[in-house]
Amino acid sequence: MNFLSLPFLCFFPVTALLYFLLPRRLKNGWLLLASWFFYLCAQPVYLSLLLFVILTSYGAGLALERRRSKGMLALFLVGAIILLFLFKYVNFALSLAAQALNGLGIAWQAPALTLVLPVGLSFYLFQAMGYVLDVWRGKVRAQRSFLIHALFLSFFPQVVSGPIGRADELVPQFLRPNPFDYDRFRRGLIRFLWGAFLKVVLADRLAVLVNTVFGAPESYGSVQLIGAAVAFAFQIYCDFSAYTHMALGVADSMGFTLRENFRMPYFARSVAEFWRRWHMSLTSWFRDYLYIPLGGSRRGTARKYLNILIVFTLSGLWHGSALTFVVWGLLNGLYQVVGQMTAPLRDRCWARTGLQPDGALRRGVQTVITFLLIAVTWVFFKASSMSNAWAVLSGMCRGPAWVGLSMGLDRWELLIAAGGLLLLLLVDLLSRKRDLTADYLELPRPVRWCVLWVLLFGCLVFGSYGAGYDPQDFLYGFSF
Repeated sequence: MNFLSLPFLCFFPVTALLYFLLPRRLKNGWLLLASWFFYLCAQPVYLSLLLFVILTSYGAGLALERRRSKGMLALFLVGAIILLFLFKYVNFALSLAAQALNGLGIAWQAPALTLVLPVGLSFYLFQAMGYVLDVWRGKVRAQRSFLIHALFLSFFPQVVSGPIGRADELVPQFLRPNPFDYDRFRRGLIRFLWGAFLKVVLADRLAVLVNTVFGAPESYGSVQLIGAAVAFAFQIYCDFSAYTHMALGVADSMGFTLRENFRMPYFARSVAEFWRRWHMSLTSWFRDYLYIPLGGSRRGTARKYLNILIVFTLSGLWHGSALTFVVWGLLNGLYQVVGQMTAPLRDRCWARTGLQPDGALRRGVQTVITFLLIAVTWVFFKASSMSNAWAVLSGMCRGPAWVGLSMGLDRWELLIAAGGLLLLLLVDLLSRKRDLTADYLELPRPVRWCVLWVLLFGCLVFGSYGAGYDPQDFLYGFSF
């Protein structure tokens, strides 16, 4: 069941209505049942896996609070990693082993195991691991109520694609009274609608161009390949931020606050800053539960650089089981290591220009350079293989500039995409210092209705539908 599917548009009103009508003692039980039903609709067979993670993390939390045992902590964490490996990485590991053996002259063909990656496994496993680590550190108390713990890991707006929640932030919201708030309900719905606009008008439209060019990079000119790489940078942002807006909007309309996942990442002035703005719940998870335990920046410069490379390589693997994702993560780590190593030299060069550190020109140049660097890494994220990524990147530097071949979108489709991107830019610029969803509630009623109908009709009239459209095709949600 996807946020933009007809079943969800029937499921959510019923879930929200009964949640607010039921007595307080029954609210969380209803919300848990609704969340499990939501997950069942995604992949029924793997609800048992979600229940297993809930049971083991619940037991581990209680055991660790009674006795702070490193052995118990290691047992749970290793078990969670093995579970993730079996469902997500075993075929990738077998293929690498086969390549290594064949390179040594040993003929062996890796078996292809037919394990299907459960929806949301990477997200709720990381959330469960974070909870157990927080209990072991004494940051949170172990949850006595199995119902509340199960709801914490199963809450339907975030179980499939996050944001990755923390127990100290989300659990208290399930324990307090949560009466219906009309303003929050309206604010959540307008945010959901904005996410839907980003998905169907921008992300899915740009996907047509990107898939067409990346599917046959040798057939296109350098300018077209560069355009496709830039288009994918916006496609993945619109796609994932759309899901996040819809998840946060659904939760907000029911009175719950989830973690923000984006803060205008393409306005970042460095790759390090980009990662403080992009997928923030995952970035902060790796920082708190991997980078800092590895020593962070406390054990010398060389160790700090090594820790950055380890974290971003594993982050690449978290996103997908292919060499392209490993290279994508490693490249983001290398950017940051090189950036820190060359910071004094770059500062001296900037000083000679006489430009102010916070001047508009210097900010603009740094923002553009950062965007281009990130766009290069997205080529590996999108590419179907290393050879496909190399064909795209090498094609940018050689061959004709333009080939008279359709890129999948006609002139009007490109104009719609350009108009949508300009609207996105305007919204992001206004969001830098204002909460636009809160401002929306203060607008006069005619203006509010105008905004509402513009977004709604924008989705209906300009949305990318038709043959081959898959409403469950979220890049971050249902692919990993």
